[in-house]
Amino acid sequence: MLLAVERSSSAASAAVFAADGSACLAFVEASGAGAGDAWPLVRDALAAAGVSPADLDAFAVGVGPGSFSGIRSALALAQGLALPAGAPVRGVCSPAAALFRRRRENPDAPPARVVGDARRGHVWCVDEPADFLSLSHTAADVKLFSAGGADPALPDAAALFSDGRALLCADPARLAPLFAAHGAAAPEPAAPTARDVAALCFAGSSGPAAPVYLHPAVAGPVPSAV
Repeated sequence: MLLAVERSSSAASAAVFAADGSACLAFVEASGAGAGDAWPLVRDALAAAGVSPADLDAFAVGVGPGSFSGIRSALALAQGLALPAGAPVRGVCSPAAALFRRRRENPDAPPARVVGDARRGHVWCVDEPADFLSLSHTAADVKLFSAGGADPALPDAAALFSDGRALLCADPARLAPLFAAHGAAAPEPAAPTARDVAALCFAGSSGPAAPVYLHPAVAGPVPSAV
């Protein structure tokens, strides 16, 4: 069986699937992606499916970009549960999972991109690929843009609205001013679920079990030895 966990957005979820992906045995949602650890969510999903951690053969985790704490806690839990049996833990780019769901539900829809708030005056985007198997599920799949024109090393966020792609948004409330400033209609929400993460993983597209970091680490000066 496979356990999928998605905690990159405000709508956290976990799901248990048959090993071949033929059936979803349980699906549990919770609000507050980064609030607390991931165990209560996973515990409830396992209980709903009537299985124990020892029954799990593989894990798929949404690796963002998104909630720093939510993603890290989901990965840490999956890796801990996988350790005794050496089960594989696969990372899935969270917005790519949302795009994969959209493409399966609307095969004739125009190409789309997911945009999100990257903080520090930046916006991130993941474009729908021509081939989902080509995704690396790392930061290499993500583009950064300047949201305030203060970073000359990055293209301006206006480029996100200029090529006719359908726009989905992982942070509708936070990015509402950006869309309004460019005269764009309110975007379609793009919160991925554990079902979406599992679907893309079962399709053969996954990557390393590591968070998608978009910025270098920020650290203060190292104190001198006493």
